[in-house]
Amino acid sequence: MEPAAGWPGEEHPHTGVVTGGREDSPGYTDEQKTEDARLRELLRELSIEVSTHSRWATLKGEARVKARMALKNHPGTAPTPPETEQ
Repeated sequence: MEPAAGWPGEEHPHTGVVTGGREDSPGYTDEQKTEDARLRELLRELSIEVSTHSRWATLKGEARVKARMALKNHPGTAPTPPETEQ
């Protein structure tokens, strides 16, 4: 992610409270850019592996669509937040 300029908030005319707005974004560090590239490449590799797996050749038409949708909607496919230490 490249650095991005922020923008000012808006001041309420009666109270003077400033709402909205964003600070400048510093962008990714070199380490974060490297990790982002690694994860994107892994995602590409795994996507190809799953989509070209020989299992799909055993299914035809609607059965293939249903199997792919079942895989897509499998409960284990949703990302889960990492556990935080307390």
